[in-house]
Amino acid sequence: MQVSYPMEDITLINILDKAYGIQVEYIYFIPMGDSAYSYRVNCANGDRYYLKLFDHQNDQQKRGIERLKYYLPLTSYMYHQSLFKYTTFPIKTLKGDFQITINNITTVLFNFIQGETLADAYPFSEEILTDIAQSVAAIQQITPYIEDIILLTEEFDISFEDDLEKCMIALDSTINPNDYIKQALREQVMVRKARIFDLLNLVRELRGNAINLNKERVLCHGDIWGGNLIRHENKLYFIDWESAILAPPEFDLVGYIGQEFEVFLTAYEEHLGHSVEVDLDLLRFYSYRHHLRNLTNWLMNILYRNTEQAQNENDLEMILYHCINRWDSIEARLKNVEAVLEKRK
Repeated sequence: MQVSYPMEDITLINILDKAYGIQVEYIYFIPMGDSAYSYRVNCANGDRYYLKLFDHQNDQQKRGIERLKYYLPLTSYMYHQSLFKYTTFPIKTLKGDFQITINNITTVLFNFIQGETLADAYPFSEEILTDIAQSVAAIQQITPYIEDIILLTEEFDISFEDDLEKCMIALDSTINPNDYIKQALREQVMVRKARIFDLLNLVRELRGNAINLNKERVLCHGDIWGGNLIRHENKLYFIDWESAILAPPEFDLVGYIGQEFEVFLTAYEEHLGHSVEVDLDLLRFYSYRHHLRNLTNWLMNILYRNTEQAQNENDLEMILYHCINRWDSIEARLKNVEAVLEKRK
């Protein structure tokens, strides 16, 4: 979120002090993401934490609250059982809970990881790519040890399709001519209307094929991009496990199918200790689903959720420069994967 939640800092500080028994000195709002409000928490004794705040009035954030019951126990267990130490994990309250729910908000306090994210580090060096690939393999190898943790299992969900169609209809209807953001949104999106529905139909077809595959399900982080990676003292930390799921391995490979794929796949297989079969149509499904789901989320934000123009400006920028401008490169990236796989036969 680009604008902080409408709550006085002192109110939030008092909530944290009472629930955790910590002495918060001050909190900093971090303008990032749109699945929750983010804050850095500094305590009088020098301890630091990372806080996520979810707004019950926001349907997207309410879905984020639903996912807490899956990934909070997972990350806590991974860290405290030393299955995967380079991760964020939730701090328990004095009552032993992973979260606080009060009035119209839910909050979660996490350990703070020192370092810079890799959000602006792309294209990654071979060293970083190797680290990411090895970590992805290590995470997948945890799968047999988390059988008692309840996790979401890949159903190849495309339930966003109804909201996407709803948004396209709304954009086709009357838009306030004085709302320059929505006018710009209409101009950029409606000219691509046929393309969007063609891609949606392709995703539906690919989903049907994916459901019939008998692919092994492994633990996947689900959102491995630079913004969810922090490098500190030559160690790579994975944050924001909201999308954690038991899914085919391709789910965590899809972000690295460009020119870097050969380096990534080599390091990934070396850490696993065996070669893997990569399904191109699964990568295709995940690629297009990712962009259409993001498009839907940002459209819903602008048309129905956002109350601040600054957030609308941010979400329009995300649509233009982190979504629709990337569609044309997907098939070329998949051809690169195909060439790498052919070379290995």
